[in-house]
Amino acid sequence: MALSPELVGFVKEGLDRGLPREQITDILTRAGWPADQVRRALAGFADVESPIPVPRPAVSTRPREAFLYVVMFMALFVSAFNLGAVLFRLIDLALPDPAGMPPEVIRELLRLSVSALVVASPVFAFVTRVIRRGVESQPSSRGSRIRLQLTYLTLFVASCVLVGAVTALVYSFLGGQLTARFVLKSLTVTAIAGGAFGYYLRDLRETERDPGGARATTRRRDPLPAFAAAAVAAAVVGGLVALGSPAGQRLERLDARRAQDLDAISQAIDRYEATRERLPETLDELQRGSDAQVAITDPVTGEPYGYEAGEGTAYELCATFELDTTERELRRGGPFSRHEAGRHCFALRARTGPWLLMPEPAPGVTP
Repeated sequence: MALSPELVGFVKEGLDRGLPREQITDILTRAGWPADQVRRALAGFADVESPIPVPRPAVSTRPREAFLYVVMFMALFVSAFNLGAVLFRLIDLALPDPAGMPPEVIRELLRLSVSALVVASPVFAFVTRVIRRGVESQPSSRGSRIRLQLTYLTLFVASCVLVGAVTALVYSFLGGQLTARFVLKSLTVTAIAGGAFGYYLRDLRETERDPGGARATTRRRDPLPAFAAAAVAAAVVGGLVALGSPAGQRLERLDARRAQDLDAISQAIDRYEATRERLPETLDELQRGSDAQVAITDPVTGEPYGYEAGEGTAYELCATFELDTTERELRRGGPFSRHEAGRHCFALRARTGPWLLMPEPAPGVTP
């Protein structure tokens, strides 16, 4: 909001006549002028020794400055959101919910959030450092319009998140649904949103008290950014520990691919038997007679999967796996998701009658 020319003119004339700034503020406040407008009008003139009032340079938003502030606040939002997402996923893994998402889905989301946090947080830190150096060289840029607008937007978003988190906490408490998992997630949201709200509200108040940045160099260093950096580092380390090494992740994906291939082969065998009333002799015959594309070779070695037709509708499928998942949670791939490391065979029986997607184990055989 632009200041009234009459207000700026009165301040200029008062300073020209040697009136103290406190007296000018008192006169205008008693006359009904808003205190923030009076403060801004006085801040428009430098507090230096001079026979006449010295105006401060006008703050203008240059394209480079606007770009830096937009990138900084964008990186802030992405970092804050994904910090909360990483902590949420870690809570889900530590306190599993039987009715919640499967562990493999949680790990996929965790990997995505950790990746975004690793990228966005350094961008935010770097751009913030560049902006801070610019403010130190030109303190008047603290009053940049784009900076104030984005700061108010951040305060609005943070306040909405805080109100929503507290409301959900009270709602669950009144409904008797207050669990440790929910409390930890609510505290996570409150800490992130509350920290951002408090930091930028304090920064905004300092800017309003000192728009020209005259006291910027004497402002005490805020410990909150250091705490935020430590929280991001801890979240990334915790996420990497929960995910395991990239090499281990690759082995898990390869085993999941093999399990999916075997599942697709078993379904193709069911369709083959339903239409021809017999099992295929080989996987090559199955592939030629299948109405859908079926992968019959290992994705790494290129060797065909093991297959042997038995009596009636019984058959056996084999593959060589990298990891032992017999004592771990089920993964993608239907009944083939639990297996030992090395070559593992599954004794199955083709379905007859109504079409079912899942193959049926042979009697007395545990897949």
